[in-house]
Amino acid sequence: MSNLQVLTTERLTKLIDETQQTLLELKEEMIRREQVKQEHEIMDLDHHMQNAEVSLATIRNFIKFLMEDSKKR
Repeated sequence: MSNLQVLTTERLTKLIDETQQTLLELKEEMIRREQVKQEHEIMDLDHHMQNAEVSLATIRNFIKFLMEDSKKR
């Protein structure tokens, strides 16, 4: 594209239109990738929350065990 002066106005217009369309497609792809990334982060967060609930339940059970054990002594 170093010699734009030899292109006709019609060809320049077509190149601009094609470039704008390509830019729109690239932006749409960028948005799609961001959405996929966010969906994965949400799924990971859900997984981490489930693990936290299990860990919390384990801690509660351990504290309950310690309290019952201390009452026996």
